[in-house]
Amino acid sequence: MNIIEFFVPSEQVVCKSCGYVMGKNQLRDKCPACGVAAKMFEPYVEKISFYRRVVLFLDIHPIFVHFPQAFTFTSLVLVILCLSISGSLQSTLLATLKTLSFCLPITVAASIAAGLFDGKTRFRKVTTPILKKKICIGSLFLILSFANLFLLLCQPVSKSVLTGSLILVFLCFLCTLMLGLLGARLMNSKFPG
Repeated sequence: MNIIEFFVPSEQVVCKSCGYVMGKNQLRDKCPACGVAAKMFEPYVEKISFYRRVVLFLDIHPIFVHFPQAFTFTSLVLVILCLSISGSLQSTLLATLKTLSFCLPITVAASIAAGLFDGKTRFRKVTTPILKKKICIGSLFLILSFANLFLLLCQPVSKSVLTGSLILVFLCFLCTLMLGLLGARLMNSKFPG
């Protein structure tokens, strides 16, 4: 669906096999998403309000979560490299690691805020079972990211500090994986109205 169709929707159809929604005028001989025959499409009626559709179309939360995911993965690689090498290159990598570690809690907090807004928009509450799990894991992620930042602020940064950072960043990485798996299950879920 392009942005013009989103704001001024044409008659839409949905694939009964995979749930892909598109303008009826775009339908050809098969579904562009899963490849089943066009006869598998049926008329689609949007079941959410225009305001909620606009908010969800902007994908605020999915965009925000890419920052902590990328920072966590990059930090994991940098910690491993810092443990593997020494000298001036290690100092440069350590400075980059500290910068990412400073930014990580900020991006996690922003993602949590965007997630709460997204959850409230989708389900009119943030107390659904999966959202509760995401809030708990996100809170743990935030605590771990702050712990890693405080650990890396120790001077001088030793091998034991880097090993502790490796453990904390790996736990952060596991949080991003769990949050991503839970979030993917919710992408197309929303209350009607």
